[in-house]
Amino acid sequence: MIDQRTRECAVSFGLLLPVIIGIVWAASATEVVGRELLLLGCVNIIAAVGLGLFSGTSGILSLGHVAFFGVGAYVAAWFTLPAAMKSFLLPDMPLFVQEAEWSLAMALPVAALVCMLLGVISGAVMMRLRDTSAVIASFGLVVIFYLVFIGAKPLTNGKQSLYGLPVDQATWPVFIGTMVVALGIAFYMKSTRFARNLEATRDEEQASRSIGIEPQFHIFMFWVLSAGIVGLAGALYGHVIGVISPSGFYLEKTFALVAMIILGGYRSVSGCVVGAVVITIAEEIFRKTEEHLGTFAGTETIFGFEFPLVFGLTAISFSIMILIILYTRPQGVLGYREIATMFNVFAANKDDAGKHTELPTYKVSAERVLETHNLSKSYSGLNALEDVGIKVGAGEIIGLIGPNGAGKTTFINVLTGSLFATDGKIELNNEVGTEWSAVKLARKGLGRTFQNIRLFTSLSALENVIAAVTVQSPGLGRREVEATAMGWLNFLNLGDKAHTNSGNLAYGDQRRLEIARALALEPDFLLLDEPVAGMNSVETEDLKKGLQQIVSKFGIGILLVEHDLKMVMQLCDRIYVLNKGQLIAEGLPKDIATNAAVIEAYVGEETDHL
Repeated sequence: MIDQRTRECAVSFGLLLPVIIGIVWAASATEVVGRELLLLGCVNIIAAVGLGLFSGTSGILSLGHVAFFGVGAYVAAWFTLPAAMKSFLLPDMPLFVQEAEWSLAMALPVAALVCMLLGVISGAVMMRLRDTSAVIASFGLVVIFYLVFIGAKPLTNGKQSLYGLPVDQATWPVFIGTMVVALGIAFYMKSTRFARNLEATRDEEQASRSIGIEPQFHIFMFWVLSAGIVGLAGALYGHVIGVISPSGFYLEKTFALVAMIILGGYRSVSGCVVGAVVITIAEEIFRKTEEHLGTFAGTETIFGFEFPLVFGLTAISFSIMILIILYTRPQGVLGYREIATMFNVFAANKDDAGKHTELPTYKVSAERVLETHNLSKSYSGLNALEDVGIKVGAGEIIGLIGPNGAGKTTFINVLTGSLFATDGKIELNNEVGTEWSAVKLARKGLGRTFQNIRLFTSLSALENVIAAVTVQSPGLGRREVEATAMGWLNFLNLGDKAHTNSGNLAYGDQRRLEIARALALEPDFLLLDEPVAGMNSVETEDLKKGLQQIVSKFGIGILLVEHDLKMVMQLCDRIYVLNKGQLIAEGLPKDIATNAAVIEAYVGEETDHL
């Protein structure tokens, strides 16, 4: 059996494809619009879906995919252009290319592979960048390839157009078939754990690392795959218009592609299709308007005004459209929804999903231990932590307390790999993990929550937990993964909230969901950073009982950072106290409660008890 996301993607694909093909067939049969415009619509759908696959899943708006579009167009042209035309326009091409006269269908895989190879090279850089720097770098890719297209005259004919592409090869089977492949790949990838992991990274990268997701790998994968799909679109494009030139793969096409995914909703494959259709029609209108105004400039008066030649009307119009869409509907027309979810196709299935649950029965070995030795962290000579040593055993609940600014969260961040220690050592189950990344520590058995809640807010509560389950148990089938995640939600009394968007949960439920997600790693140790902050007394008591149940059922060791001293005193086996980055006390709760150094750190010298 398949999971909820897979069903939604499969049905959306099944609903969307006949609609697109039907519209194309009806328009073609009735000659409502020209054949060239319909073919360009197919090209734009493929390109938008390819760009949306990367930008929508990663959250990184790429301005660079037009470079792959251009490369695909030129590579396909090399192999489909008649030999006589190549000997005239590209006389310096290698002999085997000069003599090749392939069909467009044969050239498409080559164009896609070349684009993916370039995606591998550029992706090695892109996967390390985020936010604005990634957007700027992607735009740099367009500029670089534009200059390459101009400068590599033996391969592209330079600034001059490369004409004579066989438009008779632009047949419906090739175009529809390629579009089916592109949509199929996009919907399939969206249904996989790789897409869910990248969406988690998009929402909260630090939290995704804390459950063992490696962001760079996923960004790289989707960048390369999307490069290949957009390259296919470029290869088809040249055979629609019969001529290509560097200017066709620069700013205007970049704005058009970006407008497509923003208009429809770049997080949705269906949204990218809608955006592509709308922009294709708009582009034709703008182009004809530009031609009309240019034709009658200086010779025709409209409403008493003379219209000059309007250069760049299409690019200007797309830019304005992008601004309007971002202002009025930032998520696009469809937002994150697919066709199936829009019409609530799976309302019944969602109710059934909670019936399939499976809580793991693992038990942490009593020999498991987490220790730090003389752990220190400094910033430009200022010590945030100094020689901190703690020990947490399996089945223990250990408290870590201290006044504000004591270094508790810094300690947790160093312990979980979000920060690296300046000095000292971390041992996890007798392995030195001081230089391990957050991803490796999570996979080695260290789960955590955050002082400020970090959920994957575009995902449901169930999908937040699924993201962790797939890291812990990559070999499980999709249905088993969903059942295991439901088991963890039910364990934390969140089963009825499984399909609620995690960003819409009540505060206390969000705290418990963070714990459920961390538990889904089946960790040896759980590090909780102020888990009851902001909770009322009833919620605090429920969580306290939940933590006791976690320890008794699974044998997990818990390190609890908390300001609620009453809860810490009642719950913890031992307590460590930090102040100004130094460990000032450790011991049983009753001893800590009367420790003079602890009392002074919290409330001053004159108070004799906590």
